[in-house]
Amino acid sequence: MSVLDHAETRLENLEAIEPLLGSLRVLSLSTMQMALNRQSTLKEYKDRFLQIAAFLHSKDKSPRLARVLKAKRAGQTEQEQAPINKPSQIQILAVIGSSRGICGQYNKQLAHETARLLEQETNQTGQTQVLAFGLRLQNAMRAEGLAFKPGEALSHGSLPDYDRVSGLMRGWEAALNAGEIASVSLLSFQKQGMASAYKPKLSRLLPDSAYLADTVEMEHELFPEPIVEGEPTQILERIEKHLNAIRLYDLILDAIAAENLYRYRLLEEAKENTEALVEELSISLQMERRKAITQQMQQLGVASGMLAST
Repeated sequence: MSVLDHAETRLENLEAIEPLLGSLRVLSLSTMQMALNRQSTLKEYKDRFLQIAAFLHSKDKSPRLARVLKAKRAGQTEQEQAPINKPSQIQILAVIGSSRGICGQYNKQLAHETARLLEQETNQTGQTQVLAFGLRLQNAMRAEGLAFKPGEALSHGSLPDYDRVSGLMRGWEAALNAGEIASVSLLSFQKQGMASAYKPKLSRLLPDSAYLADTVEMEHELFPEPIVEGEPTQILERIEKHLNAIRLYDLILDAIAAENLYRYRLLEEAKENTEALVEELSISLQMERRKAITQQMQQLGVASGMLAST
């Protein structure tokens, strides 16, 4: 294959890739925006639960409710106040990664941070069980030589499935109350300050941090006033379970937004590199064509006797 043919083939391939890169960029950006929009909706949903919790606290000042709230502020639930026979030392470390490619160091950073956390805990009591979500993350952890248990898919399409996330949290809560596990922590990319800054961060999920008990003061009266049937403490416990699931769901949305931001930036860089290569090849192709035309004109001149052969 001549230099001219080779340059033409490369140029055709790059021109065919450009629309594909553009489509992937748009898909990544739209998925990131979907996750951010869902987070905004989730905040309204969570705020409504907190308003109901504050309303219950303002209407019921029973000693039992006060004891529950006091226990929650101390980071305990009522079940935890009672002794559990043979409490487990197993600590769950859930890591939220990616099942899709083209996201650079995203999964490698999570695997490296997991290895660092496990190394820190070697001298501590208890056994850490790593639960890895995402096929690409699992491959990165194998490359790091980490032992882990694959987690079931939590997404349905581009966004996580709330029922699956809620079911996962319910299972962890039941295992914690039964003494089968000691704690659950989550390692995932989370927003750090600016909207475009995401870094791996460890969050404690269970036992919960009692943020329900710290937010029960009402900012304003609810209108219309809700009709509450049932014992306030039981309703508060149900609300807290929903808030735990909402918190996990929110962290997963953060991870999805970060993943697609990484993917978008890589695709943007690939687009710029492709455009530069197309421009470079176009110039090279023009020069090769001019060179070929010049050679043909010289050959014609020699053949007609207008130019002496060299």
